[in-house]
Amino acid sequence: MVKIRAQKKEVEGKTFYFLEIGRREHGRPDMILWVSSKLVKVEEGVEYIEFPIRNAKIISTEKGTLVLRPMETWNTFYVFTPAGYRGESEIQILYPQGAIICWFKRFESPQGNLGISEGALVSSTATKVIWNWRRTGRLYGAPANGITISDISGEEKTIEGIEELQELQELSELID
Repeated sequence: MVKIRAQKKEVEGKTFYFLEIGRREHGRPDMILWVSSKLVKVEEGVEYIEFPIRNAKIISTEKGTLVLRPMETWNTFYVFTPAGYRGESEIQILYPQGAIICWFKRFESPQGNLGISEGALVSSTATKVIWNWRRTGRLYGAPANGITISDISGEEKTIEGIEELQELQELSELID
């Protein structure tokens, strides 16, 4: 489970919530995601969004503004792989096909010199997301690649050292 603190703007007596996702040069957000107030949770006075979210879909307006709104049978996941020290990470969504994917980067320092991590928000009707990841830089014993499976309950399973879904399927056949 990933919790992101929701920020709000008040205009003419109405409250609008948004999330700053990712981080580019000098701390600027990579993406602004406007959020329906129905999806905002409050705990000890702090308003936040918790991923994965059931019954929520990311849509894009005509002008390209991203909005997370309630929608039956849709689920939205937060997918992220941290980079190694002074390295980069890369993600490839393997399942589900045809999902709505909003990519973002997170610079680990003001100019990204200490690493640039990649992530994505994935909206689909599926109840799980499978992604392949690679990372470079100083890993200090951490794996350089693998496959991660996230389900709607927030549980993540990672298999390190496997680069392709076909390898994972062959491995499961050999084990079963």
